[in-house]
Amino acid sequence: MEKIEQVEGAYVLKVKRFEDDRGYFQQVQSANDEHGLMKYAWQINVSSSNANVVRGMHVVPFAKLCTCIKGALWDVVADVRKDSPTYGNWFGVWLTEGNCKQLYVPSGCAHGFYSKCDNTILLYSQDQAYNPKVEKEVNWRDPTLNIEWPKSEEYFLSDKDKNAKFL
Repeated sequence: MEKIEQVEGAYVLKVKRFEDDRGYFQQVQSANDEHGLMKYAWQINVSSSNANVVRGMHVVPFAKLCTCIKGALWDVVADVRKDSPTYGNWFGVWLTEGNCKQLYVPSGCAHGFYSKCDNTILLYSQDQAYNPKVEKEVNWRDPTLNIEWPKSEEYFLSDKDKNAKFL
């Protein structure tokens, strides 16, 4: 487990993968997690994205544990908690189906990602059920955060994400 200095409470985890000639087995989450980050998943989601899609930046009052199970994505956590010592900082990591990395996004932080290729699949657990009434958005191009997104000639976003407000 690698603590992310840029965002208080965020981590990159490297999970074990067991491979043989049949394929592989990889645990995504466990109540016996030695790191103690997320004991229970109240909701588990799957998101499929095409190349050059940006989803986010979404802010919710619960933690997320993100795993890429197909393709490749640039996963970003940004600290938008005004009382945090790392407020305004961000961190990005490539999650791929082969690198066995996960991103832990703490409660109250903004989360978003860029899909590098078609049919990229993100699986993520939440420690609370989704409630649209408590979700907020921060513009993915917010100048305060100044997130360095992968270069692309064109990006595809939902209207909600495109029109999100700046900090």
